Amino acid sequence: VRLKSAAPLRGSGDCPAFYAVEPRGYVCVDGERATLDAADPMLQTLAAHAPLVDRPLPYRYGESLGLKRLLEVEGIATPAWPSGMHDLRHMQVRPRSSVAWTREVEAGGATWLWASDLTFVPKDKVKPYEGAAFQGVHLTSEARLPIAFFRRKPRPKYRLTEGNGLEKTDAVWERLDRVELTGKSKQVGERTYLETRDDGNWVLERDAVVVRPRKGRNPWGRPIRLDGGAPAAHADGPRNTWVEIAALDGWLIAYEDDRPVFATLISAGRNGAEEPERAEPFVPPSTTPLGQYRINRKWVTKTLITPHVDEDDWIEAEVPWSQHFFSKYLLHAAYWHNNWGDGQSGGCVNLSPVDAKWLFHWTEPSVPEGWYAVQATRKDPSTRVVIHR
Repeated sequence: VRLKSAAPLRGSGDCPAFYAVEPRGYVCVDGERATLDAADPMLQTLAAHAPLVDRPLPYRYGESLGLKRLLEVEGIATPAWPSGMHDLRHMQVRPRSSVAWTREVEAGGATWLWASDLTFVPKDKVKPYEGAAFQGVHLTSEARLPIAFFRRKPRPKYRLTEGNGLEKTDAVWERLDRVELTGKSKQVGERTYLETRDDGNWVLERDAVVVRPRKGRNPWGRPIRLDGGAPAAHADGPRNTWVEIAALDGWLIAYEDDRPVFATLISAGRNGAEEPERAEPFVPPSTTPLGQYRINRKWVTKTLITPHVDEDDWIEAEVPWSQHFFSKYLLHAAYWHNNWGDGQSGGCVNLSPVDAKWLFHWTEPSVPEGWYAVQATRKDPSTRVVIHR
């Protein structure tokens, strides 16, 4: 982190000196948790295991088959870690929890994964995740709403017949494909078909996840524009960022003021979505809360822990691009599944890693360069989160 000044401020209590950092705030430099020495051995080790923040997945990830973390392994050199460096509460990792690691190391006739928390886990006790390549679409005058996505399985294309009916063709849209719609529809018996911009093809409405604004106005009362033009906000004014999430239909639209700029599929709670109650737990388990919120905290990665009374806690390690909006609920990447458009989560809003990274850097408040997390202040702009069914 860059310093505002090389001159320290007088410390207090357990901190010998505070330094002002860019763009705001102070860091306690005590030689253990923070240092000014770029050659510090502990800093060098930590830097070698730092997350790759330019990638959708900052670490490598896998599913635990049931394992025990080790603080040290004979034959692997590590510096003397400060007390409290490791979380000793979760040395046992239950099956189906996840592990994040930076590299593989051979020692003692076995291969070890050097985990993100700087413990060691046996490679043969971890099943690597395949990862999800799916990503949404940036909206422009060339790519506009409404858009249809296809989930679960391939869906057939239909063509108009000479009798003005519609017949199925042998061509399909593959799972997670997308196509722009013209906005025109056609009723044939009890079926509704939607015209696409794909060379005269039509799609059966029930086969598609149709992404379009649920309401005609943004949170500030201005009509939403679908022409792909520039947002109403002035260049030197607020961006007025907000996201609209359809929890049950499984989609998200990102807006700058009155203009949608991005659309994608998401995965919300596997048990649906409900209006939150006044007291915890607010909504039932694995349910996404409905309502309007603001993003108030962001982390490049955040380990999510679900407590269990009678067994080991459930751990999702180093979940990338996490953004908090209410209670325990986040927008974040999911590296453990590829089921976009369907309810899959424990209540959070899951995005593909590529989409989550883009959204993280687009939303407000922004994370300063070199920082790992940020918390919004009253002065910071904050992206609104609007969740409906």
